[in-house]
Amino acid sequence: MVKGLSSFLKEGFLEALPPLPPSVNMALAGLMTLVVCVATMALQMYFPFSQGYINACEGAIYVIALLFGPIIGGIAGGIGSMLANVFLGFNQYALGMLIFKGGEGLAVGFLGYKFRLLFRKWWRPLGIVMCGGISGLILYVGIRYLSGLAEIYGGVQPWWWSPNLFGAYFQYGWWYTLVNVPWWTWLIISPCFGLLFLCLVLKVDASVGWSALAIMGGGLLIILGYFIVEQFFLGLPGTSIAITTGQILLGIIIAIPIETTVRKISPENIVQNYSGEKQEE
Repeated sequence: MVKGLSSFLKEGFLEALPPLPPSVNMALAGLMTLVVCVATMALQMYFPFSQGYINACEGAIYVIALLFGPIIGGIAGGIGSMLANVFLGFNQYALGMLIFKGGEGLAVGFLGYKFRLLFRKWWRPLGIVMCGGISGLILYVGIRYLSGLAEIYGGVQPWWWSPNLFGAYFQYGWWYTLVNVPWWTWLIISPCFGLLFLCLVLKVDASVGWSALAIMGGGLLIILGYFIVEQFFLGLPGTSIAITTGQILLGIIIAIPIETTVRKISPENIVQNYSGEKQEE
């Protein structure tokens, strides 16, 4: 029994980590947790018209999960998101984010690590299909929910902030601005990202489509998570599905180019893809 458990830990748990010393992986998990926490707090956008709120958290989680595997992705996604919600004052979301964003990082990392090589022959067709699908979603969600006046801010409210001394400055964090996002902005972003995605699939890394599919699969968990927390624990109307989809799409826009670049320039430091058999040299 002990031998079987040892074998499981070696073949299952340890192989889902980057090929680095254990101490380095532990430090990496802590560092990536900090990255998720900072990314969540550094860029936040609120759209009053649709009551949509998005941040850069998903982008950080997806990059980490795809590069460093499900274990580090799950730890960083769950703990980093929980800490960010606590620091930002959204304590009611902290436990839910620990569970669901941890699960999201775990799922994205697992799908990207475990099954990427199994579908090698479908990489290019899948990439082309995902290119069209993601571009269409960006266009629809952007125009429908992420257009109009947007409040953009970052950081946490300083402890020394006082309305008598600073007024609205520093009330929402270290920086705050109002921006009007015209609906036609998404007519530019959607095809531009579609062309970038297609070029990555055809010229750089055909498995980009699988990375995007893994992200969408893991993203279903966070859509479910927000719905459960808001509907059953906070008593809020379940209108966050489209907004959360927008946050996932923002995560894809951030994660895919970064993941593809790092995978090409430093493959020896990321988690090795697993297909149930040895990879071809």
